[in-house]
Amino acid sequence: MTILTPKGYSPARQPESEKPQAVPATPPPAEEAAAPQPQAGRGQVQLHFPPQVIGVNCPNCNTPFPAQLFTIVDVGQDPVLKNVLLAGQLNVASCPRCGAGGALTTPLLYHDPEHQFLGVYVPEQIAVKEQQKVIGDLSRRLMDGLPQEDRRGYMLTPKQFLTYQSMLEAILEFEGVTREMMDKQRRQLQLIEQGLVALQDPEGLRLLAKESDADFDDQFFSLLNMVTESAASGGDVEAAQEMVELREQLIELTTWGEGVKRQRAAVAKLTPETSREDLLNMIVAADDPRVAEALVLAARRLVDYSFFEALTRRIDAAQAAGNAAEAERLTGLRERLLTTLDRYDQMQQAAIQQYTQVLGEILAADDVQRAVMEHAQYIDQTFLSVVGANLEDAKSRGAGAAVRRLQEVWDSAIELLNINSAPEVALLNELLTAEYPGGTRKILSDNREVITQEFIDALEELIAQVQSEGGDEVAQRLRQIRSQAQLML
Repeated sequence: MTILTPKGYSPARQPESEKPQAVPATPPPAEEAAAPQPQAGRGQVQLHFPPQVIGVNCPNCNTPFPAQLFTIVDVGQDPVLKNVLLAGQLNVASCPRCGAGGALTTPLLYHDPEHQFLGVYVPEQIAVKEQQKVIGDLSRRLMDGLPQEDRRGYMLTPKQFLTYQSMLEAILEFEGVTREMMDKQRRQLQLIEQGLVALQDPEGLRLLAKESDADFDDQFFSLLNMVTESAASGGDVEAAQEMVELREQLIELTTWGEGVKRQRAAVAKLTPETSREDLLNMIVAADDPRVAEALVLAARRLVDYSFFEALTRRIDAAQAAGNAAEAERLTGLRERLLTTLDRYDQMQQAAIQQYTQVLGEILAADDVQRAVMEHAQYIDQTFLSVVGANLEDAKSRGAGAAVRRLQEVWDSAIELLNINSAPEVALLNELLTAEYPGGTRKILSDNREVITQEFIDALEELIAQVQSEGGDEVAQRLRQIRSQAQLML
C-alpha cells in the first residue's frame, strides 16, 4: 500500500494552541498576502505561449471539466514544457470524477532554437486544404511572439509530420535518444502488454521472463514505473494495481529482480535506532554497489558531512595499514555515493521547483478548486509536500490569509486524489488531516469495514518508511492511529 500524502509531512487541522509541525527551514516571505507566492522559486509560471483552457465532456461519465490545450511549444521561451511533452503529459485530459481520459487531438507547433528545429503536426482529421492555413497561423503566432533578433529563416518552412509519434521521435533524437533506443522501448512496451496478459497464467509469465530476461533491465522497470504512475494519476487504479503486481512477479522471476531483493533485504534491516555508524558498517559490507545506493537513499537523513568524514577515516586507516586495495574500494564507494546523492538531490530540487511554480499558478487563480482540477496531472505527493511546507511557514508567521488560502489548496488537492484512490489510501489521507484523537477515532469508527489486519500491517510498513526518512512527527501520528485502529479489530 502507498499513501498519497507527502512523506514526512501532514498538516493536520490543529487547535491554535498546538505547535505546528516542523518543516525544512526556508526564507520566510517578507509580508503576508491573501494569495502568497510559494517559497522556492517564488512567482507563478509565465508562459510565452500559454495554453487555451477548453471545456471537455468525459466520454465515460459525461462530466464536463476544463483542460489545457497547447498548440505552440517553444522550448527556448518555455523550457519547462519540454519534459512535460517528452513525458507524454502535454495535451492530456483526465476526468476528475471517473479518471477516464487520454490525449487531446490538436495541431502542435514545436520550436527548439538550440537545434534550429521547427516541426509541426496537424491531425489527419483536418482537411488537407485547411492544414496549410493552420500551419501558417501557428507560424505567425510564433514569429509574433519572438523578439526580432530571435527570428530565423528556418522558421519560414516548418517541417511537417504526418503523425504525432514521428514528430516526437524527431524531438527525442535531439535529446540523444537513438532509433535503436526507441525500438528497444517499443519492445519493452510490448513486454509490458504481454506480461499483463500473462498475469493470469503463471507458467506463461515464467516462460516470458525466461525468454526475455535480458530485456528486463533498468530501462524496462523504469518504463513500467512510468506507465504505472501515469495510470494511477489518470485514475485507472485497477490498471495501476495490475502493473504493480506484474512488477512484483517479475522481481521474483528475473535476474534484475534478484538485485532488487538484495536491496530490499538490506533496507529492511534499517530501524529508527540505526545510527550513522551502523549505516556505514552496512554500506561498507555490501558486496553490491546498488545495495549501498539503496541504503543511502533509504536513510538519507543519516548521510551527512559526519557520515562522509567517518568513511574518509576508514579510507585513511586502510592506507595507513598498507591495504591499498581496500582503500581504493572505499574511495570508489565514496565517489559513487556522492554521485548518487548529487543526482538524487538535483532531481528532488528540480521537482520541487516545478511543483512550486504549479502552486503559484493555483494560488493566483480566482477559483482554487477549478485551478487544482486544471493541474490534475501535477497533484501528487511532491505537490502536497510543497503545499505543506508553505502552509506550515504561514502558520508559524501567523499569516492568517495565507493559511486559509493554502489550506483551501490542500483540501482541494486531497479531494481530487481521493476521488480515484483505493479506499485504504483515501482513509489514510483523511486520517492524517484530521485532529487527534477525537477526529481520527470518529473516522476509524465510521470506516470499520476497512479496518482489517492487512490495514494494520500496511500501517506498520508505512511507519517504518516514514521513520527512515526522518518524518518523526508523522510516524508518531501514524502510531497513534494504529493504536486506535487495533482497538477496533
